[in-house]
Amino acid sequence: MTSPRLERMKDAVRVLYDRNRQRGTAAWCGRDYDFVCPSMGTYPFQWFWDSCFHAVALSHIDLERARIEIRSLLANAQPDGFVAHVTFWQREKYEDMLATYAIAYRTPYLSDCIQPPLLAEAVQAAARGEGGAAFLAEVLPATRRYYDWLDRERDPDRDGLIATLQPDESGLDHAPKYDTYLGIAGLAHEEFTAAWERVAGPYAEVGRDPDRMFGLDLFVVEDMLVNSIYAENERVLGELLASTGDTAGADEMRRRARRTTTALVDKCYDRDAGLFFDLAGADEEMLRTNSISSLMPLLLPDLPEPIAASLIDHLEDPREYSAPFPVPSVAMNAPSFSAGPVGKLVWRGPSWINTNWYLSRGLRRHGRSDLAAVIEDRSARLVEEHGFREYYNPLTGEGAGAHDFSWTALALDMLARREGLPSPGKGEGQG
Repeated sequence: MTSPRLERMKDAVRVLYDRNRQRGTAAWCGRDYDFVCPSMGTYPFQWFWDSCFHAVALSHIDLERARIEIRSLLANAQPDGFVAHVTFWQREKYEDMLATYAIAYRTPYLSDCIQPPLLAEAVQAAARGEGGAAFLAEVLPATRRYYDWLDRERDPDRDGLIATLQPDESGLDHAPKYDTYLGIAGLAHEEFTAAWERVAGPYAEVGRDPDRMFGLDLFVVEDMLVNSIYAENERVLGELLASTGDTAGADEMRRRARRTTTALVDKCYDRDAGLFFDLAGADEEMLRTNSISSLMPLLLPDLPEPIAASLIDHLEDPREYSAPFPVPSVAMNAPSFSAGPVGKLVWRGPSWINTNWYLSRGLRRHGRSDLAAVIEDRSARLVEEHGFREYYNPLTGEGAGAHDFSWTALALDMLARREGLPSPGKGEGQG
């Protein structure tokens, strides 16, 4: 039996996902599409990490739609393994909206950027239940090619950490940890746009060739959020490959996962601060802003326990992250913290449901189910009291950003996890 609260959340997610569903046939590629967009009013296209989160939520209400979400995401995967961070399936309907986007394009219908690589987790969620084995056989080859592409193209120093080449690739577009590195001194949106163009413009001049973009050394960041998700998904992909009998592939992905975790600990953990920090540029300088990224390696099951305990101490500190509605995306005692919106700038302090989802899972893995339950409960309260918003004020709970924001439906998975019900990946170190 499930609780009335969980059933109400399922019903709300069904309504949201029906409202944000996009279906049709794209003339530009001759393919059908069927996906949940992040928000009809702001983001009507298919975003990579959003769709992965949507598949997790869908796995609780409609497994076939979860699988369709993944199929649409992978439909335009490139032969080399690359999967765009945005697919503009129905671009012609939204040309005016596109004029407001800062996007680097591979084609008019595909971006030329990555986002945090949680594809394996999404595949794992969608593969639950009847028909899961056939679904895995269908999508695992493209999934494996994607992680091979990341390993080959985004880790030139072969340390196991992949690099983002512009700030939006981390999904944390305007996070204050990038300010100094990008030469940003104020909070005008135009200043951030100009900084993005200082990076993207020269990339276009070198044909957006990965080796040449790395050579320019304009924005090269080994990001803690991105690489924590990368390590987790290398591990998950190893489990998926093992389940299909691909022992060699499973061993390789597990080896890569261990390498990434080791590099995070050896190169990115500041023992004095008790936090992880991004590495920037060819010289790998630490970006020492205390932000949600600094806590993200807590997700990893093989993180050494003394380091996990240090991260948990920061999470429990009322001066930093223990807000009434956790978890703020910047430590509350950081000079750059803002509880509410800063114009159109994002990730400068408000709480987001997707990072709460990751941190609550990490807490459960490291023996703190009590604190995980608090984050899960308060995340659900945010949705119940303020609706599916893009992000929330960690002090008041007030919602902000886009309305009807689809990945906020991860609160459903968090409630299921809190009630001890089967959830994506449970039994494989995720629950």
